Amino acid sequence: MKFNGTQNYISTEDLNVAVNAAISLEKPLLIKGEPGTGKKRTG
Repeated sequence: MKFNGTQNYISTEDLNVAVNAAISLEKPLLIKGEPGTGKKRTG
């Protein structure tokens, strides 16, 4: 599995690296940000 963003969300290269590292290591990833910026896990 490799994260590259979605059709509705274009992520930065730094975020892609962090998410893919968390997936590979099978570790959680803490995402911080303002309300309404798309941090909620939906799957």
